[in-house]
Amino acid sequence: MRGESRDLQEARPPRGSRVPPGTAAKERRERKRKVSKEIAEKATRELEKMQLQEKADIKYKEWLKKKRTEEAEKKKKEKEKEKEREAELQEKRTRSEKIFKEWLQNARNKPQPALNGYGFPHGKSTGSADRNLYPAPAYCNPIPWKPVHVPPPQDDSVLTMKKSRPHASLPMVISKPKNNPCVGSLCGKKL
Repeated sequence: MRGESRDLQEARPPRGSRVPPGTAAKERRERKRKVSKEIAEKATRELEKMQLQEKADIKYKEWLKKKRTEEAEKKKKEKEKEKEREAELQEKRTRSEKIFKEWLQNARNKPQPALNGYGFPHGKSTGSADRNLYPAPAYCNPIPWKPVHVPPPQDDSVLTMKKSRPHASLPMVISKPKNNPCVGSLCGKKL
């Protein structure tokens, strides 16, 4: 009410001026109508806001419900796939174990291969009683080998040396042929 009385005081013409009768009442009515119109517009705007908010809440709830159902379906599908994978792995394990057991059973029943190495033709040992198990030669030379005659060394061609190893205390005997002054690693070294 205080705000309305101020409006009325401001709307009054200054003192001493002439105002036709009935104009003040018209102005008051017009002001009241404007104020009531503004209040009604405010109320309709707030009502529209509330309706929009309610619609938004309803749509959000629908969207949220839809998302949750989609997530639940997705999790369900993943669980089904995981179960299928586990079932496949279990089936593979059982199949491989079965095949391994069959192989193991067959391996026990299989005959062992014959040993065809030296001295074991057809899996049986041959040779003399002293375990000389060499196979029969494939080729025999008709002319037997004859060793080359080497004359025994003379006393002056025999040299005595000690080994360089500290643990060996016996002298080493090297026979040196007369026509070849070098023997093995002694060639080039002075004695």
